[in-house]
Amino acid sequence: MVDPTPQFTGYRIDFERRDEIIASSTEFSFTLKDYDAPEEIDPRKLIRHDDQGNMGSCGGHGNANCGEYLWAIVDRLHGYDADHQISRLYCYLEAQRFDGLIGSDSGSTISSGLKVAYAGYLTEPLLPYSTPYPRNSRSLVTADMRAKATGIKIKSHAWLDSYAKIFNYLASGAGSVFPGTAWNNSFYASNGVLESVSFGMRDGGHAYAFLGYSKRKDSKGRNYIWRKNSHSNDNWTEVSPKVIDQLCAHQYTSIVGMSDLETPAPRSVDFTKESLLA
Repeated sequence: MVDPTPQFTGYRIDFERRDEIIASSTEFSFTLKDYDAPEEIDPRKLIRHDDQGNMGSCGGHGNANCGEYLWAIVDRLHGYDADHQISRLYCYLEAQRFDGLIGSDSGSTISSGLKVAYAGYLTEPLLPYSTPYPRNSRSLVTADMRAKATGIKIKSHAWLDSYAKIFNYLASGAGSVFPGTAWNNSFYASNGVLESVSFGMRDGGHAYAFLGYSKRKDSKGRNYIWRKNSHSNDNWTEVSPKVIDQLCAHQYTSIVGMSDLETPAPRSVDFTKESLLA
């Protein structure tokens, strides 16, 4: 007899606290009529590719990429252009600590990833990423590191349960989007464009980042969303609105918008400028 229990590893769907995320989220009411959406937002010019390797640290990678995207927004609004990279290992281990999972390479949740982002991100040079999972994981992150994790932090998050909300959050410049979903081989796209996914009884769990959108549109005129993944064989993917609809309707999905603003609002950001991260 086949065990029907889903095998959640990198993204711990079984530990997720959706009620907590929703209860503490900030509503946003702006729509397309309230701002001028750019034709496209190409995040590949802003965020470098990182590979999680043989660790279940997808939550740390997705969280760090979302933070780097926010940092890029702040740079463009204030005229800075620095080479920012957030510590993926710090994001992963701290989220595990909040989840009570620290000590083994057993993944993390979106809700704990949010706690890390609210407390502040540590830069990569202060805790570089390496594999395998560190034997001293419980003591590797120090009080001094936590004290230094004050570069950029989020001030609000939003529960995003539809394509329209995800697109508005990205297109308006309000922030980045951090999804945790079921995962299987149908989620990969060999040609870089994901048109549809299927769900199974033994799906795993995976976290990543939605950052910007491409010029490609579906039959309803909806833009495809750029997905930043931390798997070596799946870097940047254009995700169809149909897939977003499928994810939003699925019981295991948790998608949050993350903003450096206390109240998310539209803002004009020059996303066309080349970055030192490119």
